[in-house]
This record gives sequence, structure tokens and C-alpha cells, in this order.
Amino acid sequence: MTSSRHYYRHAERSNQRLQESLGLNDIWLPLCVLASQQRHSIVFGNEERHIKLTARLYDQCQDTFTQLGQFLTTNPTNNQSLKTLPSFEELSTMYHLQADSAFFLLRTKLSDQIRVECGSKCSPDEPQPYIDASEKVISQLSDQVKLLYPPKVWDKISPRLFATFWSLASPDIILPSNRYTGEIARIEGAIKQVNDNEDLAQRRKDKEVERHKDLISKLKEEHKSQEVNHKLVLARLESEKDIWFASTNSTKVDAIMQFLQVCIIQRSMFTASDAIYCAKFVELCHKMQASNFSTLIYFDRIFSDVSHIVTNCTDNEASRYGRFLCETLKGISRWHKDKALYEKECGKSPGFVHIIRGDPNSDGAKKIEKYLDYENFRHVCCKWHFKLTKAMVFCFDSKDYSQIRNGLTVLNKILPEFPVVLNLAQALEKRILKVKEEEKTVRPDLYALAMGYSAQLNSRRNTFIAEEKFHHVEKKSTENSASRNSSPARKDKRADSVKRRDETDSEKKRRRDDDLKKEGERKSAEKKVKQDVSPKTKANGVRERDSETDENRSKIRKK
Repeated sequence: MTSSRHYYRHAERSNQRLQESLGLNDIWLPLCVLASQQRHSIVFGNEERHIKLTARLYDQCQDTFTQLGQFLTTNPTNNQSLKTLPSFEELSTMYHLQADSAFFLLRTKLSDQIRVECGSKCSPDEPQPYIDASEKVISQLSDQVKLLYPPKVWDKISPRLFATFWSLASPDIILPSNRYTGEIARIEGAIKQVNDNEDLAQRRKDKEVERHKDLISKLKEEHKSQEVNHKLVLARLESEKDIWFASTNSTKVDAIMQFLQVCIIQRSMFTASDAIYCAKFVELCHKMQASNFSTLIYFDRIFSDVSHIVTNCTDNEASRYGRFLCETLKGISRWHKDKALYEKECGKSPGFVHIIRGDPNSDGAKKIEKYLDYENFRHVCCKWHFKLTKAMVFCFDSKDYSQIRNGLTVLNKILPEFPVVLNLAQALEKRILKVKEEEKTVRPDLYALAMGYSAQLNSRRNTFIAEEKFHHVEKKSTENSASRNSSPARKDKRADSVKRRDETDSEKKRRRDDDLKKEGERKSAEKKVKQDVSPKTKANGVRERDSETDENRSKIRKK
């Protein structure tokens, strides 16, 4: 307890010294800008650099930038420095920062601007002042982000969606009440231990108890402020959800694809907390029933493009993307395991509407929209698991270092939720065994990753289930076949086939009898010929040979 207090005291002093050194000559902003620019130039600056070294340098530069940015934007004493931050338009056009880096630096400043505009009028009971203040700030930002992409992008999604998605952070949409409750309970247990410790002096006990109680009060105050902010943000999102995907110039598939390209995929690889944020933001879109947002199409595209995304990741990016997939699979698994929960949250949701197309050859062909029932959802879940398995197998069969490494990294992150089906787990296990055999002496780092994942996979073997338990698998029953065969048409067809089979068998038997008859006649003819040539013919032949021999002997004597 004493050592931890000394540690925090020294850490606080170090933070103060670092803050003073960065703010002395106002160099923290140039450092952040240079770190972001260097991260981008690493990929395109030197084409002769090895891909493994390039990925490592990129990750190191990314980690340095995020650590520096978090230190400066989350420290309350840096509020004056945050006010000097340039606008998004300046950061993106003048300093050439990408959208993820620019919003990472501006996120705290934008939140402070909304609070200043709202003033003291903000409350969860009357969220309209907060909504108006956020409308003023985000509308200006929406005009600036239009310069990032061509107009065809904004034909599919709204600039307001882009600005809202990138301007919010995880605490805005995620309220970890259970974590606050658990931490407060832990501190209360520590207070009880201090009071029960008879070796401590009473003065020391009072000091420790006071410190713990002060910490509990701070946690409760922080939880309360987080709860107020969470409710206000939800009210704001509820007011603007219908304009996010309201474009009439594109289909739902195009809108989802564009949303994934410019929002979800980029941010899910930025930091670990951003990966969780992306999954929770989509859950929020589904829960609020955002207009024209299809949750089914979103999940289908996520699991269809895994191999392409994993191929282009660095090691740390693959780890964050795996965290994002794990959080996505966790939400899907909740619905898959509980039918009542699925019917409550998805049964009548517009995000789970699928289209049934009529016969295109008929005159009255129409598209019928239906809600996806629970059993069909389980079929779709199995398809998504199969796609994910196929993507991982593709990475392992490619023989490429980056693809194999990233595939193993992603599988390690999603292990709590995948694989679940036994035959898919066996397919992965077979490929992992092949990777271990091939990379044991060639690339030992890949061999170590494969060994680690194989051990964890074996430890979860008792949790795998058969495919029949994961979703309903149709089997051909004898009763169905009997009922199908009992129809009049089936009976006529079966009678015709039996008749043709009988005719064929009789014809074959007749031909076989004819062949046997001909064979018997031929053998009898040969036997008769042999009988004609027997003793008499043989005797004449012997007499002729004897006469020839006598003539030869008489000629020899005369000579």
C-alpha cells in the first residue's frame, strides 16, 4: 500500500516535469503533427525497406503519437493548450493529417466547445440545450469534412454521420457502471481490512480510511458525471439518427460499404479503445433503429472482407482489429444463445429485415420484406462463422509472412468467441498443425505464435459443439421419402421404370440363351469334325510316310 502511494507520487511529479518541458516552448503540437506525418510517410517513404521492419516502425510511431496525444488531451491542466489547437480544416489541409489523427487531437476540444455553448443548462431531463449546442458545433465540422472525399462518398452517407462518429469517444456511448460498482466494493473491502488490522496505530488507521473514503467519493462523482454525459449524448444521437443514411441516391449495401470504408475499418485499428467503440457504435445504431441502416448487411460485409483487411494490417493493427471482431461476435453470440432476447431486440427491428424476391418470370413478381426469424438467424450465424474460418484458412495457405502472423494474432484475440462449431475448429487445428510443421525451422516467430494459439485452442476443446446444435441441419427422413413415393405420379413413374427394367431383363436373358445355343452348335460341329478324322485317316497318313521312307532308302543303296 505504501509502495503504490510512493509510485503514484513519483508518477505525478514526472507528469508535471514532462508537461512543463513540453509547454515551455510550446512544442507539443509540432511533436504531435510530426509524429502523425512520420507514421504516414513510413509506408511510402522507402520502398526497399523490408515489410517486417516497415510494420514495426509504423507501430512504434503510432504508439508514440497516441501516448503523446493522450497525455496532452486528457490532462486537465492542458485546457489552455487545447484552445490553441487549429481547426480540423487546418490540420487536414495545411498540416496534411489524416482524419483519424486530426480527430484524435480535436476530440477533447470539440467536447469542451459543446459544453461551453450549452452552459449550465445541460441536464438529462432537459437535453434540448445540449442538442442545440452540439448541432452548432457539429454542423460547422460537417462542412469541413466534405473536403476529405469526393462528392460521390457523401451521396451514400451523410457528412453529419462522419463528423459525429469521429468526434465521439468510448466514454460517450459506453457507461461501465459495473466497473464503478466493483471498484467501490473493492475499496470498501480495503477499508474493512484496515480497521481489522490491530498492528496499525489508530492515527494511521484514520489516515488510511480517510484516503479510501476520499477515493470512493471521487469515483461516485466521476460515475455521476459520466452518467449525465452518457444520457446527453444518447439524446443527441437520437435526434440525428434519421439523417445518417438518408441518401436516396444509393442502396443500403452501398451505404454500409461506404460507412465501413471511411469510418469503421479505419478507427477500429487506431487504438484498442477505438476498436471497442466501433462495435458499440454499431450496436447503438441497431438499438436506436437508425433509418435505412441494415444490421444484417453490416454483419455480412464485416465477415466477408476479413481476409482482405487482415492482409494489409501491421501486427498491432491486427491485434486491434481482432479485438473489434471479438466484440462484434460477442453481441451476435448473445442473440444466438437466447431466443427470447433475440425476439426482444431483433425480432421486429428494421435492421433485421431481409428481402424475398418473387419469381422473375411471373408477371406479378414483387419484393417481399420479412423479418428474419430466430432459426434463420442461427443459419446466418453459421454462415458468418464459416466465412471467418475460410478467411483464416486463406491466410494460412498463402505462405506469406504477414498474412500468417496477422491471422494468428486475430485468432488469439477472438478466441473467447470463436471457434464454436466443432468441424470449423478442426479445420483451423489442421491448418495450425501444418503451419507448425512448415515454420518450425524456417520462421521461428511464426512457429511460436502457432504453438501458443494451438495450446489455447486445445484448452477450449470441451466448449466446442456440433453443427447440429449450433443451428438446425435438415436431414432426409424415410417418412418424407415414403410420402413422396406414395403420390399417383410417383406410382406411375415407378411402374414405368419397373416395366422397362423387366423388359430389359427379359431381353438380356433371350440374348444370353441365343449365345449359349450358338456356342453349343459350334462345339458339336468341331466334335463331329474330329470324329471324321480319327483312326482311318491317321492310318493312311502313317502308310504314306512309310512308303516315302522306303523310296529314300532304295535311292541311297543305288548310289
